[in-house]
Amino acid sequence: MSRREEIDSKQNAIDNQHDLPVYHRIHRILTNLICHINQFDDEKKLSFRSFAPIILQFDKTFALLIGTLLIKIAQNRDDLESILILFQENLSENYFERILIQLAKVISNQYSCSFIQQLNVNEKLDLAQWFIKEKDQGLFVFDLLKNHIFNKSNVDREQCQNLLRQLRQSENLFLRQKTLEYTVRWKRKREKLQRRRNQISVLKGSSDPDISDINLFDIFDVVQN
Repeated sequence: MSRREEIDSKQNAIDNQHDLPVYHRIHRILTNLICHINQFDDEKKLSFRSFAPIILQFDKTFALLIGTLLIKIAQNRDDLESILILFQENLSENYFERILIQLAKVISNQYSCSFIQQLNVNEKLDLAQWFIKEKDQGLFVFDLLKNHIFNKSNVDREQCQNLLRQLRQSENLFLRQKTLEYTVRWKRKREKLQRRRNQISVLKGSSDPDISDINLFDIFDVVQN
């Protein structure tokens, strides 16, 4: 990286703005590290953290790759927070928010962060609440909430409802929009199943049933199930 100008000027086909070989080599190295990071021991994983600020100073457009790599080696919530602090200090506000939204998808991937993967649903909820209430980083954990917390039957629903109310009043308009558009599909399974059985009984018990008050879509769901 320190020899970028020299290498680019010698190896580019036309001029030093053509192929940018150093940039693309660093990009390939980071991509390969992300794919094979689990093959390294913990000590070597930790050493990658010291490279992150250096690479970010080299070119800030590596933020997403650096963030993904650091998420994969994170061992606790403080490690995750340190990623956001690094980017807040080095990126513009607009670019930081864009990276934050992309990293939200990364931590929502259950294979991207072994630390989060080991948590049960209520521990994940506690983690999300910490980022929202203590660190004001709702965008970072919204996909985690949506994909791995809100839709779980054994999660504390009252806490989820209170958290959603808070997010829907966020001053961040993009976060507010995402939460207002999102609907939690909580179901009362026993009551709904009994209601569907009763609807089917009505149909079977009458040769010419009045189905004006029956939700046919629910019936179709029962047939498919």
